[in-house]
Order: sequence, then C-alpha cells, then structure tokens
Amino acid sequence: MDKILDVFEVYADADERKIKKFKEKVSSNMSVKIETSKPKVESLWIEKMENTLQYLDNILRAPTKLIINEEEVVQIEQIKKVTVESIKHLSKNSGFIEKIEDNGDVKPNKLLNVFKEETFNTYENRFIYTLIQKMLIIIRKEKKKILEQGKLPAKFFKKFDYKGKSYNGKNKVDVEILMTSSTEETDMTDDRKEILERIKNLESSVISLTLTQTYQSLEKQRVPLITPPLKKNNVILKNVNFQYAAKLWDFLIAEMETEKQGEYTTNVKEYKERGKSKKFIDETFLLDYLVLQNIENPEIRNKHKKEIIEQLVANMVERTIDVNESLTEEQLKNLVSKQYTIIKYKKQVTTKQIQEIFKKYISKYVQKISNIR
Repeated sequence: MDKILDVFEVYADADERKIKKFKEKVSSNMSVKIETSKPKVESLWIEKMENTLQYLDNILRAPTKLIINEEEVVQIEQIKKVTVESIKHLSKNSGFIEKIEDNGDVKPNKLLNVFKEETFNTYENRFIYTLIQKMLIIIRKEKKKILEQGKLPAKFFKKFDYKGKSYNGKNKVDVEILMTSSTEETDMTDDRKEILERIKNLESSVISLTLTQTYQSLEKQRVPLITPPLKKNNVILKNVNFQYAAKLWDFLIAEMETEKQGEYTTNVKEYKERGKSKKFIDETFLLDYLVLQNIENPEIRNKHKKEIIEQLVANMVERTIDVNESLTEEQLKNLVSKQYTIIKYKKQVTTKQIQEIFKKYISKYVQKISNIR
C-alpha cells in the first residue's frame, strides 16, 4: 500500500540544525524565458506614407504647369492676334503674301496662328500621379494581408529553469526543475486592430488626393505612368515637397515590391531571478530533500510537535510578508483568522456530510436486518 506523506510529517522527522545548515549551503540559479511569436505586421510604410501626405497635397494644390504652343497656318480671316512668331513665319514663307500696298503694307492671305495652352502633363506631375496610384495598390494589398494574417496563430512559449545544489554532511544534493508552457491564439490582437484603423484613415486621405483638380485632369488625359528609375530633374531635386515624395517612392520600390507572406516576428525576454521568487523555490528544494530523507521513517515524534508547528507557522508568516512587505500586524491577524474560519468550516461540513451518509446507510442496513427477522 502506498504511504502518504504530509508536510507535517516531513518536518517532524527533520533536524532543525541540519535544515539550517542545508539552507546555508544552498547554491541555486533560476531563470525564466518568455518567447512570443506573432505574424509579422509591417508598419514602417504606413508611417512614411502618413508623413508624406501633406507634401503631396501641397504639390497637387500648386502643381507645375507647362505652356504648349500649337502652330497652324490658317486663312487671314481666322487670325485673332498677329504674333511675332506669325511675322517671322511669313518672312520665311513669301508665298502666303497676297500683295504689297504702295505704302509698303503687306497683305497676306494666310498666317501662322499660335495657340498657347497650359497643361498639368509634366514629368513631375505624372510622377506624383503614379506615386498616388502605387500608394493605393500597396495600401489595399497590405490591408488584405493583415486580415489574412489575423487567422494565423500567435504563439506564446514560457520556460522556467531551476538548478540547485547543497550539502548535508557528506551528502551532496542536486535538483533540476524544468517547466514549459505553450499556447496559441488566433484572435485579432489590439495592435493589429490599431494598424488596420491607421490603414483605413490613410486610405481615406490618399483617396481625397485623387479628387483634386490636378489629379482629375491627369486622369482625364490618361497620361502614361512613369517607370523606375525615377528621373530626378531640377524640380524634384530642389523642391522640398518633391524631395519627400521622391523619398517615399524610393522606399516603396525598394521595400514593398517583394511579397513577404507568413513571416513571424519573435520577441524573447529572459530573466535571471535572484529575489523572493528564487527564495520560494529554494524552500521547495529543501522540502523535496526532506521528503527523500524521510520516506522510510514517517513516524511523528510528539515531543517535537510544538516546535514543528511553530516552525511551519513561522515559515508561512515569513513568506506572506515577503509577498507584501507593507502588511501590518493587524492585517496579518485578520488574514489568518479569516482563513482559519474558512478551513475549519470546510472540515466541519465535510465531516458532517460523511456522518449523514454513514447514518443513512446504517439505518437502511438495520431496517433490512429487522425485516429478515
């Protein structure tokens, strides 16, 4: 039959002097490792886009413009304004002269008409137009990726490692405790929700840029998108707004063009415990040793009973104060009194329940015997 040991029996058969010596000789190390692995969420691109929005808005509200000259030879009746270019062209094309008056006036039948028109179709503006489209593509792709990553589990791993040794006379005592815990969660984390909210606001801001007159004009003209590498002309190099736009362009091309699916980011924290927690485990080390020593001799010696109880209570009080050093004497008394009442009540209730069950079945047995007679 298995023999059950309790803490009281273990301490009862232990020599206080040896316990004290064992504690003095204890040499131990305790470490805790916490490792968290979560699906990687890139957020640097969000910050860079957010920081560039104002500069893009500045460009679209005051875009660079190009003056386009369209030249066409038309009948003299269609000419509204004779320009220097018209006179120069006529001097080179005398065939358009109908006649020359006696006073020297020249009457042409046709003249060069020059149409001047402003347009937003410049390389710099097409660069911004292309950049905004690229931003929207990346925003929607990354948002979809984060939603899909929300289905991947976040992994949490914890490891507790304790090694201790001590001496008791000629006995060398060693102990090793290794405990691990691992969990997985697939719920949408708060930081992921925060990222999605930032992306939502960012997308709304970029869409508002597409509603500006400059962007709408370029879209209506169906201007061609620019392709890398970016040609950094004087406007892009010297204008502060374009400088920030170019930095964002370079970042997106270098960092966001390649797919990075299923990546995890791992955060590891390691602690070397030298305080109260290790002290508790050292006590467990002692208790394990006492169990080992007393397994063959669990008899309780009544002459030590009072001393043993005092030692157990002292240990309990010491550990309680270690946990909360601000605990007052009155609070400690109330805490002990409360727990005493709870435990005593539990034992009384348990005993009473056992008695009731026993009485019930004894009564049935007596009745059965009576019926037989």
